[in-house]
Amino acid sequence: MEIVDIFAERLFAFRYAGEADNEYDRLLDLWGDMEYVYNFLKENKQDIPKHRTISQIAGYIIDDAIEIDKTLIDITETEDKLLSHFFKPLHNLESGARILSLQKGRQFCLRIYAIKIDEDTFVITGGAIKLPLQHLMEDKDHTKVELQKLNKAQDYLKEMGIYDRESFFEFLNEN
Repeated sequence: MEIVDIFAERLFAFRYAGEADNEYDRLLDLWGDMEYVYNFLKENKQDIPKHRTISQIAGYIIDDAIEIDKTLIDITETEDKLLSHFFKPLHNLESGARILSLQKGRQFCLRIYAIKIDEDTFVITGGAIKLPLQHLMEDKDHTKVELQKLNKAQDYLKEMGIYDRESFFEFLNEN
C-alpha cells in the first residue's frame, strides 16, 4: 500500500500493490471506459429501474465521472471550500466527530470511498458503481470488496499511528 497526493495536499489516494494507478485515477479510467461500463450494466441489469435503459445509465456514469473530477478539482483549488462538502459519512446515521471516519462521495450511481483524516484531508480507498436498486454495500460482491478495502485502509492508518492531519503528514514525510 502506498499513499499518493492527488490534489493540493488535501486529497490523497491509495495505490495498492500490483496496481499501476492510484485508486482515483483507476476509477476515472474505468468509469470513462464505455466497454467496461456497458459490460458492468449488462451483468447487473436486474438492479436498473424498469424506466431506465442501459444506454441512459451508461451516459449518466460517463458524465458523472467527469462531474466528480471537476467538483474535486474545484474544491481543492478553492481555499474556502472543504472536501467535507463532497464526502459524507459512509453510514448515513453516523454523527459527531470520529477518528479516521469512513466516508463516501457520490454522484448519482458513482461512489468514491475515502478515509477522513480531517475536515479537508481525505484518502481515497476505492469506489464503485452502485445502481439504484442496490441498497447496501453488503448486497453485491463489487461493493463488498470496496467495504473491505475501506476497513483495511482504516486499519492500516491506525497501525501507522495516524489519527489526525499532523500524524498523517508526519507519516508521509517519513515514507
